[in-house]
Amino acid sequence: MKKQIALIALLAFALMQLNVGCKQGQRQEATDLLHDTHDPEGLKMSETMVKEIISSVPNPVEMASVLQRNNVVYSQQLLNPSGNIDNYNTNFQRAINLGVYGTDLIYMNIYDRTVATLRYLTNIRELASDLRLEQFFDFNTLNRLSESSKNIDSVLFITNSGFDKMTRYLINQDRSNIAVLISAGTWIESLYIATHAPTTPENKELINKRIGEQKKVLDNLMLLMNAYEHNQGFDELLKDMRNLKNEFDQVVISYVYAEPSVIEQDGSLVVVDNSRSIVDISDETVQRIAEAVAQIRYSIIE
Repeated sequence: MKKQIALIALLAFALMQLNVGCKQGQRQEATDLLHDTHDPEGLKMSETMVKEIISSVPNPVEMASVLQRNNVVYSQQLLNPSGNIDNYNTNFQRAINLGVYGTDLIYMNIYDRTVATLRYLTNIRELASDLRLEQFFDFNTLNRLSESSKNIDSVLFITNSGFDKMTRYLINQDRSNIAVLISAGTWIESLYIATHAPTTPENKELINKRIGEQKKVLDNLMLLMNAYEHNQGFDELLKDMRNLKNEFDQVVISYVYAEPSVIEQDGSLVVVDNSRSIVDISDETVQRIAEAVAQIRYSIIE
């Protein structure tokens, strides 16, 4: 009798372990970050302020286009491997990597690597679905357009439009913490690609300047993220971002004022800002920034 009881208990334990193993192999329903929460001792940021700061984060198209126009060689190895999606089982991971994969998709399209985009489109659809945001992307159209390099402009427009609508929706639905993470993911991935792309003596100075200009963007992002410091995951991310800020503090940006001019454009008068910024950044600072952002990025995508 005791042997029977022991055998039954052993079988029950084995079945339980098998069931747990099966569940771990499936994508799980996460409950973190379902609603916007702030530091109870701090002030809640207004929707307008959140929108303005997120809008100040450069679109990934900008950096990818700068790299492509200046003959920086494309590198698939710089992208977050598509298979990593199976590791993202919290809404924190899904939101920030939605931004990462979105940036990778744009990078591939800018460089006309349309054949490789299908898996990344699938990942974006899965992560958006997990976050209940799939309604903002017309994936059938994107899949069809991605089959030809002639449709790159349309793919970029639909992708950017989807992310913009999604951000507004999240902020209006009191889920701006998700919007902040997506925006942070796009910026971190763009900076990672820019600092690790193989430059040449001919384009290095310009690329370094674009990297140095991200100093102000980082300040704005951290201002926004500080409001969520006590949210799950934000504390560790902010700690790493502060380390990155320490390296950006070595960058000096000065502005040279010039009087604006007025030109005619498409039948209308347009004011042109002729002022320019001067970015003082050394190769050593760029290398330290590259190492710091690589550490952040690894902790995000692993």
